[in-house]
Amino acid sequence: MGEGYDEFMRWVLRAVAKATGVTYEQITGDLSGVNFSSIRAGLLEFRRAVEMFQHSTFVYQFCRRTWLRWVDTAVLIGALPVSATAYRRDPAAWRRCKWIPQGWDWVDPVKDITAIVRAIRAGLISRAEAVSRYGYDAAEIDREIAADNARADELGLVYDSDPRRVSAQGTAHSGAAPLWGNDGAGAPDEESPDEERRSA
Repeated sequence: MGEGYDEFMRWVLRAVAKATGVTYEQITGDLSGVNFSSIRAGLLEFRRAVEMFQHSTFVYQFCRRTWLRWVDTAVLIGALPVSATAYRRDPAAWRRCKWIPQGWDWVDPVKDITAIVRAIRAGLISRAEAVSRYGYDAAEIDREIAADNARADELGLVYDSDPRRVSAQGTAHSGAAPLWGNDGAGAPDEESPDEERRSA
């Protein structure tokens, strides 16, 4: 093989990657000629193409038709709390759904999350939309957070991830409500050192 064979193969594989809509690095695993900015740009373009296929082809032509048939069948067999007559009057009320594909891993987690937080605070996107971009349901996330907070409060735990009590800098809010009442009501009983030694 001549000296230019490696370069020739790279050119061929780049052409194959372009034709198939993926990046050269994804086909070959060769990251020797890239930096962070170039591979990020390539991945973002690839992800946009995949998301376009997910929503305009897979969801619209397959998932949506399957979902409509499933809802129709569920109404006919009585699996949904609606009569067939009421369903026929307003089928859209029972067919509404939001398709959330699998999310993408972060290229640079710190920068990406910081950008998302700023976009939410600036009103450019909603928190629900930000959550769905990573393949999760915002309502389910909220229920989990509420359950975590309730469990932490019950056990008297304070984490620096709890914005109700701790700031982004890790300091406690001065106006945060105490976990227990001002008179200590509700606080777990604590044994004195003497009682602990006797029980031991």
